[in-house]
Amino acid sequence: MVLQRAPQKSVVWGYTDTNQVITLRLGNKMYTTVSNSKPDNEFGESIWSVTLDPVSQEGPYDVHVTQPSPSGNITITLHDVLFGDVWICSGQSNMQFTVDMMFNGTQEIANAGNFPKIRLFTVSLIPSAAPLEELLGISLNWSVASPQSVGGPSWDYMSATCWCFGRMVHQALGGRPMGLVATSWGGTPVEDWMPPEALHQCNDTS
Repeated sequence: MVLQRAPQKSVVWGYTDTNQVITLRLGNKMYTTVSNSKPDNEFGESIWSVTLDPVSQEGPYDVHVTQPSPSGNITITLHDVLFGDVWICSGQSNMQFTVDMMFNGTQEIANAGNFPKIRLFTVSLIPSAAPLEELLGISLNWSVASPQSVGGPSWDYMSATCWCFGRMVHQALGGRPMGLVATSWGGTPVEDWMPPEALHQCNDTS
């Protein structure tokens, strides 16, 4: 995956039991936090969150998250994490349109492996009538750019506009890591992407 580089501060979060002490280690830096005192989902889990100091060096890094337990510490590690620029690619069918469908798409797919610092993620098309903390589905988990991840199923992954934009910016900035998050749904109006509070402020009751 890719997290946002300095001067911005990236946030790492997850679920655990209530009132749990969580330790996160990134390189030589240690962070400690406590999960919420009340459950945040229907499974009785609470959210913990750590805001990282700005990171200028791209990495790669391993992110270690540890929680104590009666039987010993439990650690989850995220490997090969880069710091760069993260872009959300959202919209209708012209953004959802995939690389395998574009002109010269075969060449783009064949060359995708030349850009290992570009990481891709695609959200599944599963609607919700209420804002959620967690995605309901993932079509493409965080993946290194490759012919397989860039040349996925039509209308699924990867967005042609998102990929070409990210690749060109990556090259223009001397190989800076790029995290491309594709979340598009053809024909959707902007209201479908807005939380209820924003619609109420605009007096939209539809």
